[in-house]
Amino acid sequence: MNLSEIYYPRSIQELIAIMARQKNLQIVAGATSFGYIQDTRYLFFEPSIASIRNIPELKTIHKTERMISFGAACALNDLESVYPFEKKPAREVLRATANSTVRNIATIGGHLMYQKRFLALWPLLACLDAELEFKGPSGTSIKNIWYLTNEEGLPSLESRRVLTRIRIPLQSIDRLFIRRTGAEIFPNGDGAYLVVASTIERNSISYFRLVIAGQRAFRDYDAEQRITSSPYPLTERVFHSVLKMYSESLHRTKFWNMELFLPLISQALEDLQRSSVL
Repeated sequence: MNLSEIYYPRSIQELIAIMARQKNLQIVAGATSFGYIQDTRYLFFEPSIASIRNIPELKTIHKTERMISFGAACALNDLESVYPFEKKPAREVLRATANSTVRNIATIGGHLMYQKRFLALWPLLACLDAELEFKGPSGTSIKNIWYLTNEEGLPSLESRRVLTRIRIPLQSIDRLFIRRTGAEIFPNGDGAYLVVASTIERNSISYFRLVIAGQRAFRDYDAEQRITSSPYPLTERVFHSVLKMYSESLHRTKFWNMELFLPLISQALEDLQRSSVL
């Protein structure tokens, strides 16, 4: 086992200075997934490791009239009583990520930056148009959460930058439809989540997002636009037209387990037709 130099920065500025000096720096927070990202049976460590667990700025939660912002080192259990996790369907997904002991250690940043697949909260935050703040020696950038995917819908992480905050617009979401498929999600199972977030205003659907994520991530922007441009409730013609669009895009992208996801999409659209709200 190789020896590494370990740093414990106390501020983001100190962390960035370390990143500028150390080219092969491994950044960890809760480190609950550390053993699972190893490609060999033997643990491998970079020459330099930075633990960001004790940086105060990364453990704060800020809320304004329009947005809520989580520090990337917030433990998953710290988020249970804030938007969007105060809603029962979202809170159930949060609790399903791991037992309470692990959730006290695992961080939201580490959850989103897991490099082998998309974990349980990723599709939920993607449905809510989450934005990610990254910092590094070259400066600060804010990216949509889909920045973490490549053209094939696989996880794609940029080196030399650290995720510092997750920002979610505060919205009045009427419905959250969440279904899990497969067996295990973590560390590298065949499970996935389908999440739909929607808002209905009078006779129209003002907001609609449908995201599937597991081994890959999927979203059909054209189908979403078709729904939000149609009167509510959806006519039978629109319903089947949208379902056909999802079927074609799943087939076109060669999305895995299409036979399982298409009935779930149909179920989500049927749920959208109902009048009950969260």
